[in-house]
Amino acid sequence: MVENDALLAAGLNLMRQHGKPLTKVTGFGRSMRYILPNGETVRVRTCNDHVLIVLSDKPKGAEAKLNIEGTDWLLIVMPEVERMPGKIRAYFLPARVAVEAARRTHHDWLATNPQTKGNNLTWCLWFRDDEKTNNFDKIWSKYRLNGVAETHSTPTPTPIVPDLNAGEPLSVKAEVEFARQRISRAAGVLPEAVRITIDFGGALSHP
Repeated sequence: MVENDALLAAGLNLMRQHGKPLTKVTGFGRSMRYILPNGETVRVRTCNDHVLIVLSDKPKGAEAKLNIEGTDWLLIVMPEVERMPGKIRAYFLPARVAVEAARRTHHDWLATNPQTKGNNLTWCLWFRDDEKTNNFDKIWSKYRLNGVAETHSTPTPTPIVPDLNAGEPLSVKAEVEFARQRISRAAGVLPEAVRITIDFGGALSHP
């Protein structure tokens, strides 16, 4: 997996290469809204897979409000190889083009009478070349940004491996650190994301 912040940084780098530096718009919390030097607004969307995920407040209909509306432009950033650090691909297009495409493809999907419970609030625009989906990498090829920008993986700390033959017990701190790193590797997250709580208040039982 590639951190969203890493994808964002690479996308902003690519925009600077094209002479379109973006400035963060404050007051929108974690929303990735930016502004161009000419005052036009940009929403940045990142994803580890080759897909633009659009959230709607209604399952269908032209009146549905989409979470990619409200800015002049849309910048879509994803890894060149899904879920892998390295080169990215990015698309910079008018937001209205993305909105129209999302509504059209969702309407076309509903027309196939899919097996669905009707609560279709997540609409996906795929960038894959297969028979089941629209290939927006090809459809939006004119919006794909040239140039090279990359993400980088976060170095994994060298794990602490206890010497079980040392003859002396490990400290509690070392035991916890060893367990934390084992859990992080199993879960595919950084060790800093693992929290271990030990309750020393319980009563000891004896055989």
